[in-house]
Amino acid sequence: MKIGLPRFVSRTLLAVAFICIANFISVKTSESADFVGQATKVTGDVRVQRDGADMPVSVGTALQLGDVIRTGAGARLRVRFIDGSILTFAQTTTLSIDIFSVDPSNKSRSVILTMLQGIVDAAAAKSSENKFDYEIHTGSGYSAVRGTEWIVAAQPATTSVFVISGLVEVGANASGSKPVLVNRGNWVKIGLQTGLGPVQPTTPSVLQPMLDATGETASLNTPPAPSNTYPSQTKPPVKPPYQSPLFGVPDYSRTNDSGNNNNHGPYHDDGGHGTSTN
Repeated sequence: MKIGLPRFVSRTLLAVAFICIANFISVKTSESADFVGQATKVTGDVRVQRDGADMPVSVGTALQLGDVIRTGAGARLRVRFIDGSILTFAQTTTLSIDIFSVDPSNKSRSVILTMLQGIVDAAAAKSSENKFDYEIHTGSGYSAVRGTEWIVAAQPATTSVFVISGLVEVGANASGSKPVLVNRGNWVKIGLQTGLGPVQPTTPSVLQPMLDATGETASLNTPPAPSNTYPSQTKPPVKPPYQSPLFGVPDYSRTNDSGNNNNHGPYHDDGGHGTSTN
């Protein structure tokens, strides 16, 4: 004769099992909702502050909304975000992920990142909405794009924005400053007190130190902030764009996640020029 569990015991065990499964699904859903990107290349000491804890970052580390990312002296970091955009961090760079909302159904997003110091090379996939929905803020101002590649160098009192491809809206925190649109091959400086400076053509002597700072063989010395006067020069060419797996459009990354460097994008002779997308 087979002896089974009493009916009330079976029901109790079944209820407990359902609760455990529900809690597991709830936790995983919460974690996936916070996930915004992943470290794909790490060199040196890179750390992330999350919920009061300080954790090391290695290749594969998942990044979440609210994380504060710091690269140490001589360190480098490359992050791929869920919209296909890529950020490459120079050494001694600090950046927080404040807002990262992506809607794959209509390929729209709302992104706000804040830099306290350092240099980042940002390559953002172009969203379908006709608005500047990807912003990097600093103490001096902000830069916003629909989809392009640009470099932001932040210091306590100034920010420099270099446009590699596409179009970038740049604004200052100083009162009375109106935003400007900066095309590829140009750069602008933002002063904490003085606001926006003039938009100027980018020259190799201005841009190359910034590219080197975020490149594979970057110098250990942080490049000095460029001055406001440089001779005019023809706009540099742009490499063919990377195709974002989520948005299916160019994000103008000059590096890939295998760790290969494409010779600093705008000065690499790849046999043709990419098409800039505003």
